[in-house]
Amino acid sequence: MACASGFFLIDDLLIHERVAILRANFPALIITMKDLCCPLCKQALLSNSQGLACENRHQFDRAKEGYFNLLPVQNKHSREPGDAKEQLQARRQFLQAGFFDPLKKRLEILLPADTQTLLDVGCGEGYFTHAFAEVLPQARVYGVDIAKAGVRLAAKSAIHKNRNIFAVASNFDLPFADQSLDVITRIYAPSKGEELWRVIKPEGLLVIVAPAENHLLGLRQRIYADVRPHEPPVVPNGFRLVAQERLTGELVIKDKVLCQALLSMTPFAWRLAENLRTQLEREGLVDQLDFGIYCYRRELAC
Repeated sequence: MACASGFFLIDDLLIHERVAILRANFPALIITMKDLCCPLCKQALLSNSQGLACENRHQFDRAKEGYFNLLPVQNKHSREPGDAKEQLQARRQFLQAGFFDPLKKRLEILLPADTQTLLDVGCGEGYFTHAFAEVLPQARVYGVDIAKAGVRLAAKSAIHKNRNIFAVASNFDLPFADQSLDVITRIYAPSKGEELWRVIKPEGLLVIVAPAENHLLGLRQRIYADVRPHEPPVVPNGFRLVAQERLTGELVIKDKVLCQALLSMTPFAWRLAENLRTQLEREGLVDQLDFGIYCYRRELAC
């Protein structure tokens, strides 16, 4: 039965029993989004002509760029949480120049070929998320970030829009069903171990990327009087470490615009003195890339 708001109501039958009927009768309007759940009531979400809705009539419209906003206003701690639009645009400009391509290629190799569902938490503008969708043609690849500007960029530039799905959401309250994901990637992003454990399948793979000891060491030495080494991430609750490696390389930036992009996207850029920024933009930058890659498997108990 159709309601005034345009989505279809599910009465007493369970959602999974009705999906086949709805898909057969309304293939253009109804598809299952069995991995996603409502951020308000935690019920499963179905897609409709406007976007997504649960059986409790919570509706989440699809933005014109193709993403969904699954971050309830009461869970926002500022007007525009997350990275600023300018920082995200600088990140996209820098990453598209290929400086992190070795990291992207290494992560693509680590992903199991039979992955059916993958979530990239803290996806930003979608550089890595898009790459994962390319190498996993059979998978539904999700990207979530609390920064709407980043999700908008990611969704707008996605090639495989039917299975590369982006949403504004919190890494600490993920809008996903329990044990619904084969793989979770977390690249330079915060998260809550218990929440990752909840949404990943038993023996699911969690891949975390964090800066290793010498990452951008030269730049940090020019900014800080006392440079503290990057610490490896703490093993998330409910997971066991099964593998780790370091990926290193030289970073050479000669172009002024790309140097500006790097300085704008790094978290310590706000500590950069104006005279040093001007000097780096004029002379370019030679430094080190040093990534720590950590692979974990889900334990039975958290």
